[in-house]
Order: sequence, then C-alpha cells, then structure tokens
Amino acid sequence: MNGIKGTEEPSKRELFEFEKEKFDKEFKYKQETSRIEMMRERFGFLKSPLLLAIFGGIITIFVNSITAYYSNQNTIALEREKSENTITLEREKLQSELIKKYLEVPDSAARIANLHFLVDSGLIPNYSGPVSEYLKKDPALAPQTVSAATASAADNWRAFGGNNILDGGVLKRVQNAGESLVLVMIRQSVREWQKCTGFLIGERTIATIGYCVPGDIAAGSPKLGDIKLQGVAAAGAEPRVESVVLRGEGSSDHRIALLRLTAPVSGKQILKIRPDAPVVGDRLIMPFLKGDTADFSASVDAECSISEIDEQSVIAYRCDGDVGAAGAPLVSFATGEVIGIHSWSGEKARFGIRVNPSDLL
Repeated sequence: MNGIKGTEEPSKRELFEFEKEKFDKEFKYKQETSRIEMMRERFGFLKSPLLLAIFGGIITIFVNSITAYYSNQNTIALEREKSENTITLEREKLQSELIKKYLEVPDSAARIANLHFLVDSGLIPNYSGPVSEYLKKDPALAPQTVSAATASAADNWRAFGGNNILDGGVLKRVQNAGESLVLVMIRQSVREWQKCTGFLIGERTIATIGYCVPGDIAAGSPKLGDIKLQGVAAAGAEPRVESVVLRGEGSSDHRIALLRLTAPVSGKQILKIRPDAPVVGDRLIMPFLKGDTADFSASVDAECSISEIDEQSVIAYRCDGDVGAAGAPLVSFATGEVIGIHSWSGEKARFGIRVNPSDLL
C-alpha cells in the first residue's frame, strides 16, 4: 500500500448531516405523495359513470328550466299582444257595425244627424276623424247602408257587374226578384229534363216563356206530368201544375206561358207587372236560375238595358245570362216591376217579350 493515501472515515457529524438531509427529502416526497393521493380520493368520484350521469342530468334540468322560463315569458307576451290586438279589432268592428246601423235609415238628413251624434258622443273613437272629415267635405250627403237581414239574404245570389252599383234600394229589388223565381222543368226523355226559369205573378200563377212548356194544357191532361217545379215550396210539398195557358201570338218563343197551380204558394215574393210601356234606355235587372245548379244569379250591370223595341213587343238588351235563363223576368231597375220575359240569345244581344198587365187576364 506504499504510495496510496488511505481514505479517511467520515465523522459522526457528517453522517448525521447526511442522514438528516436524506430524511428531509424522503419526508417531503411522502408528504407530496400523500397530498396527491388525498386529491385523487377527493375528486375520484368524478370518474364514476353514475355520478357523471347524475351530474349531467342536473345540468340538463337546470338549462331546460331556464329555457322554459324564458319561453313561457315570450309566449305570455305574445298572447298578451294577440289579446290586445283582438280587443282592438273587435272594438273597431263594433264601431263599424254601429256606423252601418245608423246609416240604414232611409232619410238622408236623419243619416247625417246620426253621424254627427256618433262623433260627438265618442261612440266611434277609431272612426271619428275620418267621419268628421267626410261630414265637412260632403255635409249634405250620407250613403244609405243595407240592413244586416237584407245583406244576409243576398249572400245566396251572384250579381254580374259587381256590388259597386247596388245601393240599398236596388239590392232590395234584386232580392225580391230572386225570391219570386221557380225552376220549371219539362221532361224531354225518361232521364232528361229541360230547365227554365219561371217567376210568381200571383199566389197560384207562374209565368215563363212559351217554349218552356209543351203548349196549352187543360186541367187533367196527362201532359201535366211532364212538368215539374222546384223552389216553390219545401221538397215533397211542391204544388202541382193544374193547367197551362199560352198568351200572345206567333211561335212559342214569342209567347208567354202561365202555369196555374193546384194550391196557393206562401213564403215567396210575387212580382208586379209594370203598366207603363218600356222605352229604349230603360235599365233592367235580369234574375235567373242556372240550369245546371239552380243557383240564383242576376245581371244588373250598366249594359243591362233596353237597346231596341220592335212592333211585335220584342225587347233587345245586353244583360248577361246563362243556361236556364230562358223565362227569367226582365225587371225594371228603377221600380222592381216586371217589364218582360227573357226568351233567346243572339250574337249581338238578347231578346225578350214585353209583358202587359192584360196578358194576365
């Protein structure tokens, strides 16, 4: 061992310091390890599928509750707005109906007084401004409206030419003419029937054009079975035709047919015959029943007027018509009385036969 320096043994102090440093490091390591384990144990439940599902469900319920709350708030706000709009519309509707009701009176001065009353009383706040302006602009003019009953009854007919020319009086005349109409059907074969329009001129008398019946038919004739009526009374209670008489001369399209009934008719309108002779330019109303559906229509436009009258009492006019219009009454636009009966259609006009009060005798 010559030339090699011997290793000195560490002192007790050095051994103590080494052991102390070693212990401190191990203690810190174990302390840190314990802290990590505690954290794992504390939050380890988050790894459980069941707990995660429960936690997710709670969050979903919370979110849904918040969403439902705000959705309900929006729904309530919309319903409140809808309710307010409905109330406003109903209020305007009531005011509008009140104005119409106060304008139904026939006297123009009374209608104007009614409008002033509605404005001054505050019963039509939504319309007081426009009505006041109208009264200032046209202080002596107030239109007459049609009563609700008349308007309701008129819903069942269609007017060629539109409603813009129908004031209360004309509308009433059209309605009366419509309530007088009867569908006259003549047997053509076992299953086929010719359909025409007829109208009441008496409790037991229907008028139509001559070719809408087989001819003069006496009471008791079997030919009466070839004539059928519709619209005179309730189904099953229709009176039968007792006899048929043709008035006038010439072919059947120039003659008037009078159908005498077995019993008087009730609940229908009876049209009067105008005693005054028609003149060119007379405005007409031509009400009729459509042959395919028996629906009531009426031609009332400006062109529905007499354009020519010949010596044989043939009247020319340009009223609109349809299948089944043959036999329809030609009604005076001014009086509502019957002037003639529609017969046939040409290329440039339609033609009818003048009706005189003497034709009914």
